[in-house]
Amino acid sequence: MLSSIVVVTTVPAARHLVYSFAYGNQQTVSARDAAELDVNNPSGQSIHATSGISTYKGALGDRGTIVVDVRREQPDGGLVVVISEQGEATRTALPAECVVDGNTATICDPNVTVNPEEYTLLRFLGANFVDVNRLDAHRHWSVSQQTGGVDVKADYTIQSENGGILSITESRALTQPGARNVTTGVQTKIRYDLARGIPLAIDEYVTQREERGSGATASTIYQTSLQLASDAPATP
Repeated sequence: MLSSIVVVTTVPAARHLVYSFAYGNQQTVSARDAAELDVNNPSGQSIHATSGISTYKGALGDRGTIVVDVRREQPDGGLVVVISEQGEATRTALPAECVVDGNTATICDPNVTVNPEEYTLLRFLGANFVDVNRLDAHRHWSVSQQTGGVDVKADYTIQSENGGILSITESRALTQPGARNVTTGVQTKIRYDLARGIPLAIDEYVTQREERGSGATASTIYQTSLQLASDAPATP
């Protein structure tokens, strides 16, 4: 019930979070075949000319752990964290300092690689990600922002609540105008612990499409699952 969600939570400073993750992506690139030229008649196409479409596919995946050390909360509410990743195969990233806001906006050290699955987790770690003061009558709120030339619009709905554990859905759209015209759609399910102010589980499904010129397009599907493995005070 909406009336049972009555407190605005904050994420305590100085804590050590560990999440297990599984990540995978599948990419499909479609390109129009180039016509072959007849060397004896360069101005014309040979009998082998074609205007068909060739399709190329690739995939990769990994699993492992993501560690987040929560350092402190800034006066403006931004949460300062250090995140790192250790995959079993290729998904490994060195520690990076990031600042996360309750509106899901995230800024990380530009000199350190932060993988997409790390950003997925960071999005929901901000203090007051769930703020009852933003909920409408349908237990819904929205976020609209622009960052790095990307327009972001997201809708969040609390589907159910049981003992302070919320089931939340996210529908997120990212648009990056320009030559590549990248569009991204995100559908996410989140189990969120209101008292602790952190996600317990995240399941994200992303579809991304971009134009590559000369009729070529690339479509990529990303799938990320995260589960909280431990939540402990930070070691002095």
